[in-house]
Amino acid sequence: MSDEEEREERNILDKLNAQFSEFVGSVFGESGKNFIEETSEKIKEFSNTSIKKFMEFSDDLLEKLNLNENEQIIKARDSVEDLLKQTGLLIEDDEEEF
Repeated sequence: MSDEEEREERNILDKLNAQFSEFVGSVFGESGKNFIEETSEKIKEFSNTSIKKFMEFSDDLLEKLNLNENEQIIKARDSVEDLLKQTGLLIEDDEEEF
């Protein structure tokens, strides 16, 4: 999938989420809309945390199995990490980047 297709797909999902939030707001009022938005944020945070923990686990496993020096494995691991970041599933904290 090209970058343009990924952006278009992300835009569609963002629009769908916004429409769903508006729908819930019109049915259940502002409190319902707030609930959906807060729940969505918590899910994103949970997903990000889960993926970070999985990446930490895989790094630890690679180290314990002495595979952290295998260029092919590290390249594959880095590719997975890059894809997770590109799709927005893995978000680095500002403090981790420094």
